[in-house]
Amino acid sequence: MALRKLTTTDAFVVTDVPDAPASGLVRMGKKILQSSAMDLARSATYSFAAFGVERGGASAGINAVGDAAIAALEAFLEETADLVDLDFHSGKGVPETAFDSSTTTPDAELNLTSVVETARWAAGGSFDNVTAAVEGVGSSPMAQRLADELARLGVELVHPDPAHEPWAIWGSEVDLILAGSKPGVLNHQGAGTVSAKAIVPWGPLPVTTKAYVMLERAGTTVVPDFVGAAGALVARHLEVNLTEAIPQILDACSAHPEGVLMGACVRAEEFLTTWTDFSPFGRPLAA
Repeated sequence: MALRKLTTTDAFVVTDVPDAPASGLVRMGKKILQSSAMDLARSATYSFAAFGVERGGASAGINAVGDAAIAALEAFLEETADLVDLDFHSGKGVPETAFDSSTTTPDAELNLTSVVETARWAAGGSFDNVTAAVEGVGSSPMAQRLADELARLGVELVHPDPAHEPWAIWGSEVDLILAGSKPGVLNHQGAGTVSAKAIVPWGPLPVTTKAYVMLERAGTTVVPDFVGAAGALVARHLEVNLTEAIPQILDACSAHPEGVLMGACVRAEEFLTTWTDFSPFGRPLAA
């Protein structure tokens, strides 16, 4: 994992696979942790590998808020402009259009497409008579767009009582819970209340390692975020569209005896060996 600190603003870039082109999220806030950026870069590496793309993961952090944010972002863009092998996407705290090209489908639309297709797969291929709860509604534009789209497609959405704590959503009596407001948002405490058939990610690394183990033992499918929520990251590097690629990959990975997430990890790791000597230590789950 390589770390480059910028000189014109308080920011850094992390890349995962040595000497490889890379893509990943840029986040901006008061203090973006390098450790969390490394986790996101690793997740992105697994995304590309799972989709069969010879590209590594990256992540960047800009430490700025308020009036300083615009100038910091401009400095970041200028200083990283010469990094031609790096492709950035907007993460938390960064305007959605900061890295979008006017000639491509917007990142937000690509992400929505990938998550909806993943949810459809987790529901058995159809949204008929499916219930779901979307974590993050009320605080995340992506969560709201996702909830609106699922409702439009006929999914019955269950909304937690606003008088309850936000974590009460994990106990919703639904088929699917969609999560992704931040890495590790579903931890072992929340996992103990889950009765849903599947956890579908709409953001990176929503499930902690301990929660994953608990959920799998209880029979709840945890869909790999590095496949299901990677639409904007991988779409422009694919020869097929997301609606074809995602269910094909998930179908193939679901045959693994330890479940679809471990199957996707193995798929990614096997592909990495075909084009690089890099061997990742640590799989893409939140701490």
